[in-house]
Amino acid sequence: MGRPKGGAAASSSASSKKPKPKPKQRGGVDFKKYKHKVGRKLPPPKNATSTEIKSKTIVLPEQSMASERAGMAVNKRGLTLRELLQQTAHYNANVRRAALNGIKDIVVKHPTELKLHKVAIIEKLQERICDTDKVVRESLYSILQSMIFPSLKEDNAISTRSTLFLLMANILNGMTHLSIDIQLMAFRFLELVVLNFPSSFSSYAEQAFNNFIAVLSNDRINLHDRNKLNSVLSGLGHCLSLVAKTMENDDISNRQVHDLSARELWKCTSDEDNSVGRAFAMPNLLVKLQSLVQILINSVEVSASELCAKSAIDASSSEALLSALHCLDIICRIFIHEVKKPQLRFSISKTQFGPDWLRSSLLIHLKNLWGVKRLFHEKAKTLRNKDLMEMYLSPIITCIPDLIFNAPDDSKEHLLEAFTDAFRGCKVDCKLIFPYLDAVGEMLLPEKTGTWFAEDGSGVLGYHDVWIHELPRILLQSIDKAPSVTKVVLELLLRIGQYFPTLDCENLRPFIKLFGVESSSGAVELGPFVNLARDCQELATSCLYYFPSLLPDIIGPLASCCLSDALEPLVLFRVVEVLQSTYKAGSLQITELLSFLLLLMARFRVHPGGLVTSGNPSKVSNWDTFKSLNRLILTSLSEMGDGSLVLELMWNNLSNAIAKKPSMHNMNGLFRIIVTLDAGTNKLMNEDAVKLIAGYLVDASLDLSKTIEGGFQPDKTRLFQYFIKPCTIMFDKNDKVLCSTLEMLKSFITGDDHLLSSLSNFNYPGELSCRVCAVTTILIFLCNDRKLHRNLSFGKSVIKGILDYIRHQLGSSGPNVTYEEKQKLRSAFEQLKTKALQLNCWDRSELEGLSITR
Repeated sequence: MGRPKGGAAASSSASSKKPKPKPKQRGGVDFKKYKHKVGRKLPPPKNATSTEIKSKTIVLPEQSMASERAGMAVNKRGLTLRELLQQTAHYNANVRRAALNGIKDIVVKHPTELKLHKVAIIEKLQERICDTDKVVRESLYSILQSMIFPSLKEDNAISTRSTLFLLMANILNGMTHLSIDIQLMAFRFLELVVLNFPSSFSSYAEQAFNNFIAVLSNDRINLHDRNKLNSVLSGLGHCLSLVAKTMENDDISNRQVHDLSARELWKCTSDEDNSVGRAFAMPNLLVKLQSLVQILINSVEVSASELCAKSAIDASSSEALLSALHCLDIICRIFIHEVKKPQLRFSISKTQFGPDWLRSSLLIHLKNLWGVKRLFHEKAKTLRNKDLMEMYLSPIITCIPDLIFNAPDDSKEHLLEAFTDAFRGCKVDCKLIFPYLDAVGEMLLPEKTGTWFAEDGSGVLGYHDVWIHELPRILLQSIDKAPSVTKVVLELLLRIGQYFPTLDCENLRPFIKLFGVESSSGAVELGPFVNLARDCQELATSCLYYFPSLLPDIIGPLASCCLSDALEPLVLFRVVEVLQSTYKAGSLQITELLSFLLLLMARFRVHPGGLVTSGNPSKVSNWDTFKSLNRLILTSLSEMGDGSLVLELMWNNLSNAIAKKPSMHNMNGLFRIIVTLDAGTNKLMNEDAVKLIAGYLVDASLDLSKTIEGGFQPDKTRLFQYFIKPCTIMFDKNDKVLCSTLEMLKSFITGDDHLLSSLSNFNYPGELSCRVCAVTTILIFLCNDRKLHRNLSFGKSVIKGILDYIRHQLGSSGPNVTYEEKQKLRSAFEQLKTKALQLNCWDRSELEGLSITR
């Protein structure tokens, strides 16, 4: 059997394997170390004291926070207005932000909270004006703008003033803060107060402008951060506008108070607290504004340089430029207003705060603005806000006359030189041309300012000729590029002519080109006058009266314009009237006027139209215009004195015009000139003149005969009467001319048409009947005029000869006289014989042999 396992044998085997003893540690004895598993909680030490407190929850009825706030105004987080106001001063910015948002929430939901606790809210919130957190400041701005200030306006003036006092104290404190961001935000708060409570600004104006000067002098803002600069300039513009407006209101109030009684004056004084605004301490304030001028102009130069140097538009620089120009404009107006005010209201000498204000601090620095303007014109094609720049620069230009008039003499030359240089370089399509022209007008004319600059020793006189010389150039360029400028320049030229009757017009010589240019050959190239607007044509025409020394060179081109179909009739008549007035004033030679009137009468083109019914007074397209012109010219001639002398002066030109055989309408006008001046003149007693008269009558008769066959037409008959009217007057005054004309008419019947001078280029008919009818028509109309019976009797032999010739032709049996022609000849013979018997100069035996054999 084997040995069983375990038992004594096992124990002896186990005991034989004893552990080896550990080596002894060197040194002292250490504490016993324990090995612990990671994450195992250590047991507490044996001497540890237990701090565990065991208690039971105590529930008290009606003691919860919700029950305490029942019926109170709370925000979304359940906080009351008092708790939120306390949290606005918390050290954590996030808590302050949340508190302001909570206040917004309460005010929106519970508007009565704002009405009840308005003062407490403002007193607490005004501490956040200088908050170091930007979001907190912006939230405060939003609350004031949208909620508190609108509600504060509803309160009475006293409570509002005390509330704003605390607010303004913190705003002024913020303007001098070490942090630039807090400074700039304070200026935004100031602008907000000024916009909502303008009357409160006067008490803090001087300190506020000191702060503006300090912050705008900071190069870091001017050169590196345009957005921050724009914020300050915007507020400055509102403050300056408030000063200017208050000054204007103060002047109105002073004028009203001057007329009040003592009782009314006392009442106004007692109501001072209710006034809209208070007067500023202007002497000290003007000193501040002088410092601002240089700062603002430097800002303009920097902004303009940046804009012109960059290829893309810089919105920040652009806005800075516009804001600075706006502020400069207001300062200039404030200065001018103060200069014009009587200085007795201040206890300060006029020398200190009079015209010396306008010395180097303003005039010399304003000169730089014209250089800035030229930079912008070079970049005009790409600068999108050029119009805005011009809008803000324009008022500064209009201030120039007042600045120059009130400035010391030694400071005027700087601005005058710069202004004149800029005026020359200004383009007609630039909007700045209007303020430039207004400024020139004020410095040339006294109608607006009531002051003659030239008589005041203002230094302007030396620049008069320079400015006037530029006006015709601007006028001619503006017609195509800027029509609105044309009227302004013409108005200015007219006023210059009215105020300077002895003006040397040599500087205005380019004005002639407005009407046309006459070449050496005599041909005239029309100017733009005929295409101007009606009001501009009227102005240009009126200018002729005041520039008489230019008229000798203008007459020719002006006549060409008047003969243009594009010129309206009323303008044509106005030109004649103005030249007549100029002649009466002794500024136009009679020969020049006669030449002009004769040219119009001889060359005016009458465009005939179709015949119309008797209900329409118009006979031809522009015949009425010519008749009106005809009457106007004849009236002008009749007012010149002795008609025979006037006719003698113009006879050579008149006879030359007649010899050129113009149209029947023009010849009629020329004959009417003779009739008006001297109807019985013997100058007509020459063969050439009689030929023209006879040819003129035949042309008129042939024109009438063309329509006789189609039936009687009264319009054509009246037209014929109109044509022969001047001839009948001449025949009445001069029987020799009548007899000579009758001889020419008799020759025409017999076929000697080469003796006549046709005006209408008629091909005289070869048919005897047509010739007889034409002459018969003339004689019948002459016989119808009883005034001519006596003179016609002197030519009865000629009339009898015509009747004999017709009777002879009727008795002949030649092949050239057809039956139809004989019928016409017979009718003409009977009509003429009947009219001839009315002359009462015949013996019955003289006409017995003139019967037609049937």
